[in-house]
Amino acid sequence: MLIGSYKKKNMRKLQILLVIGMFCYSCADKPKTQKKENSVITQADSLVKTDDNQEKEIIKKVSTSFYDWYLKRINSLTDTTAYDYVIVKGEKGKCKVDFEPYFNQLRQLKTISRKFMDKELERTKDCVKHMKTVDWSEYKNADAYAYEDYCPDCGQLYWVQSQEPYSGVEIREMKKDGNVWFTTLRFYNKYNHKREWNNSFSPIIKIENENEKWLMTEIQLTNKNN
Repeated sequence: MLIGSYKKKNMRKLQILLVIGMFCYSCADKPKTQKKENSVITQADSLVKTDDNQEKEIIKKVSTSFYDWYLKRINSLTDTTAYDYVIVKGEKGKCKVDFEPYFNQLRQLKTISRKFMDKELERTKDCVKHMKTVDWSEYKNADAYAYEDYCPDCGQLYWVQSQEPYSGVEIREMKKDGNVWFTTLRFYNKYNHKREWNNSFSPIIKIENENEKWLMTEIQLTNKNN
């Protein structure tokens, strides 16, 4: 009887030890699983952040590409590259507004959408229509300002809304609305190696994704008093 009682006690102890062992193993395993799950989530978040950062860097380059090119052209004393439409001699001795040299430059940037060029044609349609009625000889001998009522680009540098260029441009603000980016720019002039900012005139650049490529589709000219 003593031997049987002793065996029963040992069996109970063994059962208790097995239960405790399984419980401890289960407890020890959970933190490892949780750690692994957290690691997977962290990696996924990291990939998303990397993609976002890469997209933002692309948007930054596209945002300033037009004005980087435009300001370089209008500040140069020797560069004769077209930075706007040009008025040339057309049919029957009349004037013609030629966009091709200008648009060819924009195509080479590889950041400008055809939509922007179409908007340029729409913006200047009154100029195109009027200049077809002007004799080439008359235009050659006239002051360019004589035609600014129809062709505002004749009286000023249209994309900076001034007769004087700026030294450069930087991004002031970036916003994404659905699948479209809007970036606000601001101009500056350099004096004695210091930048003087113009915060009253801030172009807004619209950027859309066309065939997996981010392109500038519009420039909205705005005036701000801040």
